Amino acid sequence: MRIKPILTALVITMVILYAQSLKTTGTNPAIFDTNAPVVAKLVVSDLNSFASQWKAAPTVRLMKIANRDVNVVSLSINGVQLSGRVDGNVASLYYKGPAAALKKVVESPYVQSVYVKAMPEIPPKDFFTEVRDFVERGAGTPQPTLPLMREIIGASKVEQLFGVNGTGVVIAIVDTGVDYGHLDLQDALAWLIKTKDNKEIIAASIAISGTTLQYKTLRGQTASVPLDQVASVEPLVLDADESQVILFQGFTASGGYLPTSGKAFNVVDGPSLYDVTASCNYAVAGLTSRSGVYKFGMTYLYIPWYGGYVSVGVVMYDPEQPGVYTAARVDINNNCNFSDDTELRYFGNRLIIDNPTAPTRSLGVAGGYFFDRGLWFDFYAKFYPGWDLSGNYLSIFYDFNGHGTACSSVAAGRGKATYNLGLLGPQKLRGIAPGAKVLGVKGLWSGMVEPGMMWAAGFDVDSNGQWYWTGQKRAHVISNSWGISTFTYDYAGFGYDFESAVVNALAAPRFLDRNYPGIVIVHAGGNGGYGFGTITSPGAAVGAITVGAATSGHFWLAIGTPYNGFRWGDIISWSLRGPTPAGYVKPDVVNVGAFGIATYPVGWGRYYYGTPEDWDTFGGTSQATPLTAGVVALVLSAVADRVDPASVDPYLVRQFITSTAVDIGYTPFTAGHGFVNATATVIAARSYYGLPAPIAPVALIRTNSVFNPENSWDFQWRVNIPLYFGYLLNNLLTTQWTSYIQTYIPQPNIGMTSLYLSTTPGGQAVGQLVVTSTNWALSVKAEAFTLTPVYKKSTVISIPVRALGGYFTMQQLGFDENVLKQADLVVFRMSYSFSAFDPEFNYALNTRPVLWVFGWADLNNDGQISTNELTWLNYGYQRHTVTEVPVSKLSAKLLPNQRLVLRVDARPVAPPYPATVPVNVEVVAYKRTPAPDVQITPTSIVLKPRQSFTFTVVVRAPPNVAPTAYERLVVLTINGTSYVVPLSYVVRASVPVNAEYVLTAGRSDSWYNVSEVRGGNDWSWRYESGDWRVYFISTPTLARGLYVDFAWSCTNTSMIVYTLTDSGFFAGYLWNQGVSYHQYLGSGIFTWTSTGGQARIVALPSASFAVPISVSGFAHTTMSASYPIRESRSFIILARTSLYGGCGTSEPIKGVVKPFIEGRDAPVLATTSPFIRVALSKPPIDYDFAVKFASVLGGGFVVPMATISGDLTFNMYFIRTPLFVDYVALLYSSRYATWYRTGGNNFGGYPWYAVEGVSVIS
Repeated sequence: MRIKPILTALVITMVILYAQSLKTTGTNPAIFDTNAPVVAKLVVSDLNSFASQWKAAPTVRLMKIANRDVNVVSLSINGVQLSGRVDGNVASLYYKGPAAALKKVVESPYVQSVYVKAMPEIPPKDFFTEVRDFVERGAGTPQPTLPLMREIIGASKVEQLFGVNGTGVVIAIVDTGVDYGHLDLQDALAWLIKTKDNKEIIAASIAISGTTLQYKTLRGQTASVPLDQVASVEPLVLDADESQVILFQGFTASGGYLPTSGKAFNVVDGPSLYDVTASCNYAVAGLTSRSGVYKFGMTYLYIPWYGGYVSVGVVMYDPEQPGVYTAARVDINNNCNFSDDTELRYFGNRLIIDNPTAPTRSLGVAGGYFFDRGLWFDFYAKFYPGWDLSGNYLSIFYDFNGHGTACSSVAAGRGKATYNLGLLGPQKLRGIAPGAKVLGVKGLWSGMVEPGMMWAAGFDVDSNGQWYWTGQKRAHVISNSWGISTFTYDYAGFGYDFESAVVNALAAPRFLDRNYPGIVIVHAGGNGGYGFGTITSPGAAVGAITVGAATSGHFWLAIGTPYNGFRWGDIISWSLRGPTPAGYVKPDVVNVGAFGIATYPVGWGRYYYGTPEDWDTFGGTSQATPLTAGVVALVLSAVADRVDPASVDPYLVRQFITSTAVDIGYTPFTAGHGFVNATATVIAARSYYGLPAPIAPVALIRTNSVFNPENSWDFQWRVNIPLYFGYLLNNLLTTQWTSYIQTYIPQPNIGMTSLYLSTTPGGQAVGQLVVTSTNWALSVKAEAFTLTPVYKKSTVISIPVRALGGYFTMQQLGFDENVLKQADLVVFRMSYSFSAFDPEFNYALNTRPVLWVFGWADLNNDGQISTNELTWLNYGYQRHTVTEVPVSKLSAKLLPNQRLVLRVDARPVAPPYPATVPVNVEVVAYKRTPAPDVQITPTSIVLKPRQSFTFTVVVRAPPNVAPTAYERLVVLTINGTSYVVPLSYVVRASVPVNAEYVLTAGRSDSWYNVSEVRGGNDWSWRYESGDWRVYFISTPTLARGLYVDFAWSCTNTSMIVYTLTDSGFFAGYLWNQGVSYHQYLGSGIFTWTSTGGQARIVALPSASFAVPISVSGFAHTTMSASYPIRESRSFIILARTSLYGGCGTSEPIKGVVKPFIEGRDAPVLATTSPFIRVALSKPPIDYDFAVKFASVLGGGFVVPMATISGDLTFNMYFIRTPLFVDYVALLYSSRYATWYRTGGNNFGGYPWYAVEGVSVIS
């Protein structure tokens, strides 16, 4: 066997792969092994050679854009579409799509550098509409008086008590766009007036009066500004993705027509420039042009409910003054005649709709602002007004998905249209704050949410490309119903990561600018539950008000299911669960997410349902978030008589929301503080500011807890975030940030309303809880509770595979209904074998479980269960082998004559599937019992009006506990009403080096049990779905790395292990290092993976390593890593299910960790010698050989760069002395190879592990 050539090839391959990973900036290189959506910028040194390598032919055109000559390039490489700009031979190429498709392309030697950014995601349309598949048709009576979301949340009561509806407040919806053409949203559009002395005015409406521009302020007062002082006027919207900027050409009319037929027109779409050909000459009869030159272009709008891309003509003309194009029309009916289209005016109507009072077609808003990322209009990325008065371009702001319109509807819909909502009867869909304005920010077309949020918060970019604070927020609250699910997208885990750092900085007053007051950011937590730890980013950000999804059954009646009643306020199965990787509580609150009814874009109903009514089901944390943002708007509107809403501290708003949330009977990792209560929130806010309010048992509650991301915060704001703004956008951050970077980036102080403590086994931690009364005397009682199981039973039943499996009473299942009614929380679970779920093991599901909980009264006394006899309580569904349904306070939700009933479905998806499935059904009942590990002193206090008191909370961890996160409820009973203050504490075990420690051996909670997992995977969702467990350890002395081993019992289960440092960095960036090897296929589907074909997974995280950031000027001369992590002694280990075999409703796991180091290993090296010998420690696994190489930073170079041998010693000579050296030994281990199942009985293997170390050279 010719072993030497093979080994040589392995050396070259691994060194090249490592080198290519170091070209990449902005994201963890592991993302290239996933189908996670990304946007990327590639700098190519020689475009022609690059294209030739792939046998591709680039298309290069010289274009004039905004009076600039630009060489536009596009090319396709094996289906990968790249476009951008070329200067000489050097090209800046942009990509949008799955990360894995880009992996081979970036390996090209002509690719100098790559910046990759993970794309935020929203749920697919089916997530909101699949509930229609569960509809049970039947006779029913319309019940128009049933409570809808406004009544459930308390917004109607706020309007009744105070006349408050959100007037004076702007909600920024950062999303897919907003269709302001809908009747319910036309009045939600505001205006941004910029004056020539650089002032900004946010106006509710505008009108020309002689030589002045009159406007209404957000609170309705009339004001004016001279026209000659106006620099620009635009609708208050932002297309941060620059998805539709139409470039115009000048034409003179001949016989009333413009000679446009057959001519190509350009549309800017981010980094792409599209050609759209006009199919006719367009009639302009009756349209006056003072110059005689009409400006013409074509749209290229992606609107699925109009059949896909919409390409129609657009004309701009100058009716008053030659060369000043203040009028425009869009051929909305596509008849090549502009005379019958609505006129758009610079100082007037900007809505592109066919009929203002009864629109049937809406193409968006003419103008508004757009964000050019430094590609077309200038070298620097900047914000531009969308209506060019010279007629060179016009941007159109529109919704490409419908998600942003639905978010806007539930937050601030006006309720002008009337809909026939099935058994709810005729209804108007008023949002929570129907008087608030909506600032639509499109950031999900190509992921530019960061500049979108910053612009909404009041930042801008000057002529030199530097961000600055304008002195005025453009919105008062930002609502984000999106997230990043791929846990490995960044160099740090969720909560420490890039996106969380951006959100935390925007929420924190005075961090980005000493005069910046911060902004309230409400963020969706994600829909990846019921597994624990399924929080996404940046919902994990401590500065965001993160929202989970609770239930309300009113939507069933709207879509035609004649239930006899419904309940609300339970947690839906798929709502995110905490804890975060650091162990603090998320979500903060919950709101209605399963499900609701929302306004959708004009034309939606006709296209999807054949009805003229543009509404649909909406939900998820996508809905719960804007509902909560609407409550924030009510709060700020309610106190506007006393304080400027823009100046209210975001942390104070958080206290208003969380301190008044309804205790719905759940735990912190599931529901945070509880269910948002708009009425109590507004009463608390008005009382705080001394405004009239009814007497209520409310107080403000805060804690002294803080989350410290340590070095990852410095890394994000010193390296990662500046590279994003600088490399991708050619921008500089604010001058205040520039001063930070000279020394150290300080972490801003972001207050918490939950308690977050840390201790060791047998140790204690102390926190403080501050309660402040407002206008009234309050009696406050403080108690700490935990959730204790009091009843558990399971049974196996045979369920036919069909839409409706079967109804079962508790007596039929052998469950004690009386015990369940007395419990505080009851959890029902069902599971069945993987062989019934995916019998072919081809990663395509054949069946799916659905579990329902009802109250039933036999109204017709026939002994049979019918739909109209059922009260819907909750349901759960996953596309996997197991699901669960929680219901709290059953006794309060069941009527006296009702019995508890389960419906168990094993629904068919695709053949083959069995006729029946044995289903394991389990119930667990919990009671709140006093927490023996938490002491609060004192236990009660009486507060005078406007008095504060500090409770001391002491946590004492038992000595035999597992090193994980624990959740407790601090329940404050205030004048008889209970409120939850979430408490989490982490226990960190000290593990001696070279000693084995069993992570799962200690005692943990029953609900969040770290010695078992319960599935939670979903093959129609995303990366985070699964059941996660977190463990915390430290080493008293420095180790070279950790040996981490997790084992399970069910054959078809599979797990993934991640390890972070205490600063949140992944502990190495090669497979089986910070992350165990796995293959993610998308939509929540992972391949089955194990170590050596056994039911276990092994990883070797490092304690000393380099974050692989490409640095301009170094990356192309040496393999470089720009941020060294020299010595980590504390770690966060996360283990999660990637598949769940369904052997039961839970499955035991065993986790082992062993820090290792050898005596000759010097982890931190300081030397001035040009010659160095380094020995890394051998890990506790067998390996066949090692491939060793080194990388350097600071202009250094070492020889040799790579060798193969069995030992882990490095002998190197410095040609140039570097700042530090990163040593990597890749171990080839056939025995510990990671097996993965590609499908059926076909398997592959990944045999590599890494041992790494960093030496800092003095």
